[in-house]
Amino acid sequence: MRVTFCMFVVLLLAPILPVGAQVDAPSWELGWESDVEDGVILNLDGNRWSISHTLEVWIANNRPFDLEVEMELELPSDVPVEAEIDSPVSVGANGNVTVEITFTGTTADDVRAYAPASAFVLTVIATEASQTNSGSTQDIDADLELPRVHRLEPNVPQAPNPFDAGTWIEMTLELNNMGNTRDAVTEAEAEVRSCPQLSVLGLDAVSGTVVEPTGVGGQGPTEVMVRLEASSSHPGRTCEIRFIVTSEGDGASRSTTIEVDVNAADPDEVIGDVNDVGTSDSTTQEEAGALPLPTSVLFVALLLAVLRRPIPSDEA
Repeated sequence: MRVTFCMFVVLLLAPILPVGAQVDAPSWELGWESDVEDGVILNLDGNRWSISHTLEVWIANNRPFDLEVEMELELPSDVPVEAEIDSPVSVGANGNVTVEITFTGTTADDVRAYAPASAFVLTVIATEASQTNSGSTQDIDADLELPRVHRLEPNVPQAPNPFDAGTWIEMTLELNNMGNTRDAVTEAEAEVRSCPQLSVLGLDAVSGTVVEPTGVGGQGPTEVMVRLEASSSHPGRTCEIRFIVTSEGDGASRSTTIEVDVNAADPDEVIGDVNDVGTSDSTTQEEAGALPLPTSVLFVALLLAVLRRPIPSDEA
């Protein structure tokens, strides 16, 4: 009798079981529409140091009723990146939507100073907010980073003073790293226009110079000394010099152009090879009037010859 009663109860409940299984409604899902599997390098304008990038996520609602979710984004507090997303997001029954995340930078200085190629994590959190919800939450994340920017630029902080033919002067050449990561010079050269007898020396030693980002953390430009030499026969002329440096980081060559005046030498003071270069050019009036070394020696020799000349005797 007891066995018969149990079988009757089972048969009675059998039609009800499928209905009870429907209590657990189909789930909803959150995922990446954009490809983030290998990380994301954000778009960065290296001239204005502004970030402009978008990513997309999708939300699928597999339930037979509407879904509403609250969206939230989390980034580390020390990164110079801001992200925005629409919230809340409504998804129709058995539907799906795509939601866009927009990235911008904080300040130009902060963006440039942040270490490039250092990954940080973005977390996207979606929380069910419908009236029929259970308050369930889903989250996904992605690794983000800022790209390396290379921009190595030469600069002459002060144009060299005019100097005389047959002399030389030294000048300062600055190397400014306006990127956001360490760079180095692979090649440095100079092009001289209108003055074939003017030489620029010292640029060979500039190759291989490492330059830290200028203006980041109080870092100043890297300074190198360059020597300008004009032969004795150099005519009085304004010379144009173009300094060119090539970056190891991006392989680009950038330049700056200056002008320098060379004063022609006095023809009466030019002795020997007209292509010779003497001492550095003087900047004082007294040094500018100094005689070249060969003329001074000749003057002393003539003076000694006069002093050694025998004095005529009174008997003569």
